[in-house]
Amino acid sequence: MAGITIAYSGVHQMYQVALAAQELGCLDHFFCSLIDAPGKWGALFTKIFGRDRLVNRWRPELDTKRVTEYPWPFLLQLIKKFSKGTLVPEVWEDTNNAFDVWAAQQLKKVDSCLFVGGETCALRSLEIAQERGIKTLLDCHQVHPDFLDRVIAEAASDLSISVPETIDTPTWRKQKLREFELADFLLLISEPQKRSFLEAGFSPEKLATITLWADTSIFYPPPAPINKNPNVLRVLFVGGLSLRKGVPYLLRATELCGSDVQLTLIGSKTSEINDFLNKAEGKFNYVPSMTKAQLREYYWQSDVLVLPSLVDTFGWVAMEAMACGLPVIVSENCGVPVPDESWRVPIMNAEAIAKKLLILRDNREYCASLSEIAAKFSQQFTSKLYREKLQALFKQILLQR
Repeated sequence: MAGITIAYSGVHQMYQVALAAQELGCLDHFFCSLIDAPGKWGALFTKIFGRDRLVNRWRPELDTKRVTEYPWPFLLQLIKKFSKGTLVPEVWEDTNNAFDVWAAQQLKKVDSCLFVGGETCALRSLEIAQERGIKTLLDCHQVHPDFLDRVIAEAASDLSISVPETIDTPTWRKQKLREFELADFLLLISEPQKRSFLEAGFSPEKLATITLWADTSIFYPPPAPINKNPNVLRVLFVGGLSLRKGVPYLLRATELCGSDVQLTLIGSKTSEINDFLNKAEGKFNYVPSMTKAQLREYYWQSDVLVLPSLVDTFGWVAMEAMACGLPVIVSENCGVPVPDESWRVPIMNAEAIAKKLLILRDNREYCASLSEIAAKFSQQFTSKLYREKLQALFKQILLQR
């Protein structure tokens, strides 16, 4: 079968994408920043900083002879992060563009029939692929920018605050739109994401949706029953404390529920909702970001995870929580699948969140029964199934040549 070349500076699903192509017998080249494998730059990086820093770039099944690293943009990004203490969008933009320029030069030398690139890191590569008559598939990480902007503006108006800056710089937004236009096919991960592209006028035939999964080697139910206080409902939120994640509505919902509903927020704070956090000070527990193993403990100790996102392309933490046996309440714009649509709430609706929390608070046996449902449901989504569906998509695209 015809060959496939894959390139991306970050992680996302690209290491699984490369493995899927290899299992199909079609992987020509995988261009990446780092891979934790013997004889590679990533292995040296792991020795210096520890495996946890590259846990998502470790894929021992991959044939490393087909993997080429270009670490310099990524390493420069780390230097900038250490010097400034944070990463501004412009730094990400520079990193991805530098990698894409290099990857495009490599693409000129390959004989593949399909190129797979990642959103915000593929513009030049897509242009080269088009020039050479190579089919293209773009792995899209976010909803369409128009959809995101509209929903964020509606929420800002609802809360009477200024519209915060989006994750995209003006140049990055322009680049995304051009990448969407150039790619023959777009690889999506959820129905809300697909809906955003359909609303933007994209043809359904250009869109392919394959659901993600949780890593069950890290996230799994507790090995023994955990004693929990039946008089308190422990509510957990994990993610950036931002307007986009719907945090102001969650704060309001738990306030409506009273003191026997306790909220823990895990994630980095953003200045855009400081006023809401300050007004609710003392009414929630705050924990900064942590390792995945530490996060698993919080999943085990909680009664429900709430992800009231205004827009969430997938919502990894909800799938992780369910894999740990923790039921979830997610918004209608959260891409993660759930066992029943009754586990969803409308966006921008604190009252709807509070109503579901009170049901769980007042029916602890029912709440506990949802744990098994959540764990069993999450088990049907695996990396193996993801690769199998992706392989079917590869065959479909390659047969169109």
